[in-house]
Amino acid sequence: MRLPNPFSRTNPISPSTRTPLGAVSVVLCAATLALPSSAATSPQWVGSWMAAPCAPASAEPRSGQFQLQDETVRQIVHLSIGGLGVRLRLSNTFGTTPLVLRSVHVADRKAGDAIDAATDTVALFSGAAEVTIAPGKSVLSDTVNLPVAASSDIAVSFFVAEKVTAPAIHYTALQTSYVAHGDQSAAEMLDKPEKTTLRLILTGVDVATRTVPGAIVAIGSSTTDGAHSTPNQNRRWTDDLFARLKAARAGDAPAVLNAGISGNKVLTDGKGSWGPVWGQSAVARFPRDVLAQSGVKTVLIFEGGNDIRQHDSDAASAQQLIAGFLLMTRMAHERGLKVIVGTITPFEHSDKNEPEDGSWERTADAFNQWVRTSKEIDGFVDFDAAIRDPHHPARILAEFDSGDHLHPNDAGYQAMADSINLSLFSPTTAASDPSHAQ
Repeated sequence: MRLPNPFSRTNPISPSTRTPLGAVSVVLCAATLALPSSAATSPQWVGSWMAAPCAPASAEPRSGQFQLQDETVRQIVHLSIGGLGVRLRLSNTFGTTPLVLRSVHVADRKAGDAIDAATDTVALFSGAAEVTIAPGKSVLSDTVNLPVAASSDIAVSFFVAEKVTAPAIHYTALQTSYVAHGDQSAAEMLDKPEKTTLRLILTGVDVATRTVPGAIVAIGSSTTDGAHSTPNQNRRWTDDLFARLKAARAGDAPAVLNAGISGNKVLTDGKGSWGPVWGQSAVARFPRDVLAQSGVKTVLIFEGGNDIRQHDSDAASAQQLIAGFLLMTRMAHERGLKVIVGTITPFEHSDKNEPEDGSWERTADAFNQWVRTSKEIDGFVDFDAAIRDPHHPARILAEFDSGDHLHPNDAGYQAMADSINLSLFSPTTAASDPSHAQ
């Protein structure tokens, strides 16, 4: 596997007791959409984890083009909610040739690349152990009869025999996963694994649940992606939010899915040699990364800073940003989803070429004022107020600053999560009924 990784902490771009599913498995194996929530005694599919896909940085060989061939990928996944069984979403979103996966396994993770062999379970696709994913497509596995616990780690392993150069990649994983030579998908420990901090091909894990009321999908850029939080510690603000929900509501806590992409913008796709790393615009990817998630009930949109922090005519105005947010809101409301919006957080001194006239800050302030007063969304979260310096509101409070004046540290992410009023996610609050509680 070869791929240059532009992200680092210094670069801001940067088991539970098992109960067989029994007859329920027969129903769920064929399911590709969430079962009706009105069926109180029937499990429904709800997303527990996801990674928003991007394309490889460049198709030019000199850039160190991504490649897999005759290799096993073992992705480590930290779930939010638990369930009776799981199913996997595997993607060839940006591929140009068919992607063939063989010997797909799911197991509880022990530590590092080691799995609990007693839990290792084969994932099938329409009853077959091999699946071919067409370019631009994703597939869902059959039900995997593996009960999983909330806030647990699982390992998803699969063998890629034939050369693949451009499937689905997520760059800021902040989680160590592994790639090893040959088919080692069933191995308790991998032989001579190579570590990777990329998400490869696996873009979602759903769980079958009778109790969870649905999922919250957070779409955003690097601060949602968790940039500069401690790797392998699950300290993104979305992780902290789920921990709060779990403590408050136990088994009834909604899932929290992170659809952040570092460098992402609301209005335009990534540009330049590393452009695809930043992903398609939030507006363009909204149907795939938000609306297509299993069991989604609420969307939390927190993005826009990257649209503002551009030079010359490339910088978005507050009105342009608002138009993009309203488009996403309309798409969500058409599906009966609630829309919560986060205010843009401070970024003064995050860019050496920042205009001295304060124009970026004025645009952010105008957008944030719309968020705080809009009747067109269903509520807001004031992330700006949560981490700004009260004596210099254009800056992140020093104790919350990771050091680049743009991304929070672990304490800052916790402060963001703590600022969210959990009643915003109450199932009794209807969409399009504005509630601006903080």
